[in-house]
Amino acid sequence: MLAAAAFLTQAGTAAAQDPVPGAAAKGPNVVVIMTDDQRYDDMAALPRTRRLIGKAGVTFRRAFVSYPVCCPARATYLTGQYAHNHHVLCLYPECGGGYGKLNQKEYLPVWLRRAGYATAHIGKFLNGYGSEKDTPMKPKGWTDWYGLIDPFTYRMWGYRIFENDHAQTYGSVRRRDESLYQTDVLTRKAVSWIEERSTQDEPFFLSVAYLAPHHESGKAQAITGQLVRPAPRHRGRFANQPVPRPPNFNESALGDKPWFIPRWNRPITPRREAAITKRFRERWESLLAVDEGVEKIIDELRDRGELDNTYVIFTSDHGFMQGEHRIPQGKMVPYDPSTHVPLLIRGPGLPRGRTTRALVGDVDLAPTILDAASARARRVLDGSSYLPSARNVRLRRLRPLLHTTAGKGARRRTNTREGGTRRTQPRVPAWAALRTTRWLYVEYKGGQRELYNMNRDPWELNSRADDPTIRREVRTLRRILGDLRRCRGASCSRIADPSVR
Repeated sequence: MLAAAAFLTQAGTAAAQDPVPGAAAKGPNVVVIMTDDQRYDDMAALPRTRRLIGKAGVTFRRAFVSYPVCCPARATYLTGQYAHNHHVLCLYPECGGGYGKLNQKEYLPVWLRRAGYATAHIGKFLNGYGSEKDTPMKPKGWTDWYGLIDPFTYRMWGYRIFENDHAQTYGSVRRRDESLYQTDVLTRKAVSWIEERSTQDEPFFLSVAYLAPHHESGKAQAITGQLVRPAPRHRGRFANQPVPRPPNFNESALGDKPWFIPRWNRPITPRREAAITKRFRERWESLLAVDEGVEKIIDELRDRGELDNTYVIFTSDHGFMQGEHRIPQGKMVPYDPSTHVPLLIRGPGLPRGRTTRALVGDVDLAPTILDAASARARRVLDGSSYLPSARNVRLRRLRPLLHTTAGKGARRRTNTREGGTRRTQPRVPAWAALRTTRWLYVEYKGGQRELYNMNRDPWELNSRADDPTIRREVRTLRRILGDLRRCRGASCSRIADPSVR
């Protein structure tokens, strides 16, 4: 951990190199609220968010992340690029990832500052922030910065925040002062920042990144006995809620899955199901404070007269497995619970209470924000704005999406299933996948493949990769996946969806 003097020195250096802000823009504000590890179906625990954003705007039913683990996914959010172009390839520096790998010369907050926006980030950033050596504590492009410092990010009490030019510690991991509960503190900072900026001429961009429903660090778990800590006022709220049991929960036949799925995931016993259920309930309870936070942010925007001129986006960095295909926890696999995320948006000119089946990805988030702000990127974007699909919910998006992992080691052949705990999770092959409006096609290092018709088999129960009756379709999907893995910029959107005839 860096000393306090180093904090101040690095913060000053970063500030001196910030882009010169442009003239005050007249565009709308943008607020992005992002959770961590939240699945698409976890939205059931967030009634306020569904009402205040979804019913006041548009809900995307087919929103997916390209690289389902924290650091690469957040880099995609901030760059509008797939991992093979932004080069943040995993969580840690030793495998080509981490905070220091993000190119801060040209990314979303820098582009918005040039367009005349005030910018602020509050909460979790990229993995390794504050713990990697020789990296700035205040990243470029942010007018105001309140970043959770690793490894304390993963504590609901006893965490540290770097606040523009100094580090501040909040509480202790052993003492549960509810006023210092991490989610609530981040919400208060967001509300205060909106109050301050609403008196200024500049439009603003606010990024709020909650930790929930991600688990706490191993040290915190050892002290508290909990995997995920909800606010004390919410503990036990879902004590009787059964864990979802879709058809692929504790899947009985895994013969069509790659070798590592049955090897590392035995049938789920009652004891293991009890552990999955406990984690699931704690995760949902931790989201209740997020739901309250969304309401406070929306109320503050309304009270300050900013709500009608603000796009509010709610999403997650990726999903989480909880018993599907026998996988008890984690992400970093190509299946929908790992990649399918909530995406809700409200804002000027958007219809209210509508849903769309347009296929969108996290690679489209930065282009959407730039579109809303009439700002320009100075790097090639792989994604495209989904504002047209929000304005016209019947509009189809025919471009396929890329899912990918880079792997670790010299040959980049393996990942860990969880992606967050080194040396404790089984290694699995790296993979790349193609998603269209119909198909999910996956290729693993080593040659194994999976193919699912998501319209007829949404639970991914029967892979058709070796079905001789669809060899032509498999060859086409394989070719398109190869094109996507090499695509850059507009070429990523020009690739045709073979599902559409």
